[in-house]
Amino acid sequence: MLSIIRLRLLRLKDDFMVLLLMTVMAIGLTAVFGVSFNTYRPTIMLVDEDKSVYSENFIQDIKDNKSFKFIDSDLNDAVKEVEDGNALAGLLIKDGFKDDIEKGEDINLEFIKIKDDTLILTLQKEASSIALKMAGGIKVADIAADFIRSDVPDANLEDVKTSAYENVMDSWKYKTPIEVKTTITNSLKDSGYDGMKHTMIGFTIFFSMYTMVFAIGTILSDKQYKTWQRMLISPVSKFSILGGSMVVAYLTGILQMGVLILGGGFLLGVDWGNSMGGVLLISSAFVFAVTSLGLLMSGIVKTQAQLGSMAPIVLTSTSMIGGTMWPLEIVNNKVLLFLAEITPQKWAMQGIDSIASKGMGFEAAITPTMVLLLMGVIFFTFGVKIMKFE
Repeated sequence: MLSIIRLRLLRLKDDFMVLLLMTVMAIGLTAVFGVSFNTYRPTIMLVDEDKSVYSENFIQDIKDNKSFKFIDSDLNDAVKEVEDGNALAGLLIKDGFKDDIEKGEDINLEFIKIKDDTLILTLQKEASSIALKMAGGIKVADIAADFIRSDVPDANLEDVKTSAYENVMDSWKYKTPIEVKTTITNSLKDSGYDGMKHTMIGFTIFFSMYTMVFAIGTILSDKQYKTWQRMLISPVSKFSILGGSMVVAYLTGILQMGVLILGGGFLLGVDWGNSMGGVLLISSAFVFAVTSLGLLMSGIVKTQAQLGSMAPIVLTSTSMIGGTMWPLEIVNNKVLLFLAEITPQKWAMQGIDSIASKGMGFEAAITPTMVLLLMGVIFFTFGVKIMKFE
C-alpha cells in the first residue's frame, strides 16, 4: 500500500495549483460574502393604504427589525423602485387591514417583488408574526370586554377593548407576556447568526468536496491510461490499490480543510467556538464521507471527463440543499428538509455551526460524526461493489 500512497502523492504535484486555487477561492469568497452579509441592509418599500392605527402600529413594529432599511412610499413609487432594482421588495398594507384585524378574518399582506429571495422569506415571516400578534391582541381584548360586561353591564365596551388591546401590545413591547429563559453551557461568548461565520463554514465544506472527489477520481485516469490494469496484475493487492488511493484522497481533504479552518481563524478572525477538537472530529468524519462518495461516483462513471461533468451538479445541488449557502432555518419545505437529512453537508454544517455559532461544546460533535461515518461506510461499500477491478 505504501508504494501506491507514494505514487498518488507524486501525482499530487500536478494538481497542486488546483488545490491552492480552490483554497484561495474559498477564503477570498468568504471574506467578500461574509462582510457583505454582515453589513448589507436591503431596502424595503412600505406602502400604507389602510391609514389606520393598526397599520401605523404594524409599520412601527416591523421597522424595529434592523436587518432591513424601510422607506415609506406610495404604490407607484414602490413598484418602480423594485422594478429598477433599487429596492429588494415592497410591502403593501391594503385598505381593510383594520377591519380584518378587528373581525378576526384572514389578514392579507401583499409583497411586491421580482423574484423569491431568502431575505424576502425572512421578511414575510416577520410580517406574519407581527400581524398574528396584533390579531391575538384583539382576541384578548374581546375576551376581556366580554368578561367585564358580565360584571359591569354599563361599561363602555369600546373603551374597554381599546384599553385591553393597548395593554396587551405594551406587554409585548416592554413586559414580554411570555418569558423564555435559555442557558448555553460551556459558553462565555454571545451566540447567534453570524454571516461571516456561516459563510466560512459553508465555503470550507463546499470547496473542499471538489478536492476530495477529484483526488479519488484519479482512479479513472489510471483506467484511461491503462495504469489501473497494470497495477491489478502487479503483486500489489486490490485492497492496497484502493486503500492507498483512499488514504491519499483523505489526507488531501484533511489538509485543505485544515488550511481553510486556520485561514478563517487567523486571516478573517472567525471564532471556531469552544471545542476545536469537536470541529476537527466532524471535519475528519466529513472528509471520510465525501471521499467515499467520490469513490462511489468514480464507480458510476467511466472517464474523468464524465466525473468532471457529474461532480459539480451533485456537489453544488447537495450543498445548496444541505445548508452551506444559507441557513436551513429559513427553509419550510418538508421535502427539501428531508433531502437535507441525507446529505453529508447538512450534518457537517449542523455540527460545526453548533460549536462555532451556538456556543456548544464537544458533545455537539458526537451525533454528526456518527452520522457522517455511517454515510461514509455506506458510500464506501457501494463504491467498492460497483468499482470494476478488471
